[in-house]
Amino acid sequence: MKHACAVVAMTMLLWNGRATGAQPKPAVRLEDLTHPEMGQREVRVLLLPIGSTEPHANHLCYGNDNWTAEALAVRAAAAANEKGARVVVLPTMPYGVNTNVAPIPFAQSIRPATMMQFVKDVVDTAERQGIRKLVILDSHGGNKTTLGAALRELFASHPRVFVALIEASDTYQEAAAQVIERRGEHASEAETSVSLALFPEKVYMERAVAPRNPEFKVQSLKAPYISLARPWKHISDTTGHGDPTRANAEKGRKLVEVFVERISTLLKELSDADITETFPY
Repeated sequence: MKHACAVVAMTMLLWNGRATGAQPKPAVRLEDLTHPEMGQREVRVLLLPIGSTEPHANHLCYGNDNWTAEALAVRAAAAANEKGARVVVLPTMPYGVNTNVAPIPFAQSIRPATMMQFVKDVVDTAERQGIRKLVILDSHGGNKTTLGAALRELFASHPRVFVALIEASDTYQEAAAQVIERRGEHASEAETSVSLALFPEKVYMERAVAPRNPEFKVQSLKAPYISLARPWKHISDTTGHGDPTRANAEKGRKLVEVFVERISTLLKELSDADITETFPY
């Protein structure tokens, strides 16, 4: 019995990295830090992940956007801090603007005005705590126009705080064009591949099917220069858009690598920069 206990103990030491002398990486999520740790930490940039709770076809979960936003934020912040940045990741906002998806059972939605007020409150708090640089990382397409409007409002209401917005999937579009075989917009091959790379235990590929997505009756609406809110309950028989069946973790890792490299570089540069009256110029 003593031998068995010793084996278990040694296994735990090895698992924690202590037996080999390896040290765990410093935490980057605010939730994982204690009051004394935050009191000793210099914070120059806050990273705010925003997702959504909504259906993601047959094979991804309702929380997929939230998990994606947080996982990408943590990886980018950790990589930036390893380069000398001072970044902390705020708690992920799990509600998104889903007005056109809300008719689907249990899709969660808040009004655009609520999302804008939420972001304003976060920036208010950051400014009171002496933080003048904040980056929003959005992983839900339905939030994009609302968050863009929020940036305009914040520019007027909080001129002393620099706020930038990143749309996660936009960061690796060129790489996706090289590795993704079938394009789509939601629970697609690209999104599923990223999920497989970040949290494979929450992806059910055995349930993945190609959805039936109808064509627009007005063909001109397909033009990239036209925007509209689409009734999502009529866009797909699975709630997905795009064929996910060819997704795999290797494709996802390539996209995640591009994201981490680009966004960690941004965070490091922001962390090092001094805020002046003419910033970012």
